[in-house]
Amino acid sequence: MAAEDLAAVIVPRADAHQGEYVADADARLAWLTGFTGSAGFAIITMDRAGVFIDGRYRVQVRDQIDLRHMQPVPWPETRPSAWLREVLPQGGRVGFDPWLHTRREIEGMEEALADSA
Repeated sequence: MAAEDLAAVIVPRADAHQGEYVADADARLAWLTGFTGSAGFAIITMDRAGVFIDGRYRVQVRDQIDLRHMQPVPWPETRPSAWLREVLPQGGRVGFDPWLHTRREIEGMEEALADSA
């Protein structure tokens, strides 16, 4: 992250096809966090990691992630942009793989963070 001057990276549970099922080879979220639910994503900074999960996974996520290094984040109650503003009050570049997000997702995040530091 430092080499790319990134303050955070978004890691979704998605593949390039945005399908419901993700092949093991594309299971980045599970590989990174241990969380195997069918929906969610993580935002990783240099000193914090949030695993965003909906109500179906609030118990499962606590059993699968390392709570010493990651925190479950209730989503959509907590918007990713609000979490980023809290953990990165000085702002910074957010990295993502454009093959794993929809244009709408990225444009929404850019809009929500447009006036951040």
